[in-house]
Amino acid sequence: MTLLNDASHRRFNPLTREWVLVSPHRTQRPWLGQTERAARPTEQHYDPDCYLCPGNRRANGEVNPPYPQTLVFPNDFPALQREAGGEAINESGLIVAEPERGIAKVVCFCRATT
Repeated sequence: MTLLNDASHRRFNPLTREWVLVSPHRTQRPWLGQTERAARPTEQHYDPDCYLCPGNRRANGEVNPPYPQTLVFPNDFPALQREAGGEAINESGLIVAEPERGIAKVVCFCRATT
């Protein structure tokens, strides 16, 4: 795993003197292209195509439980990775990067319909 291409890391911007979070591995997320739908006349409480709705299959293949309240689970495509990959880089101060790791979770709220 190379730090600049595959692993979440923070990179130093020498012009602004600030650190920036970079997540190159997120280019592996599925994307079907931008689509626009007509506005729905009424609010939908369940969307059979939504990756996050109760009982639906998520992008990674797992099926959400039929949760009646709040569901918290690890993000299938997190910005940060649990394990920091690669080594720190300093190429004459022009490209400076350090591994960064973290945990990202998704919180879904299911509103009861009455």
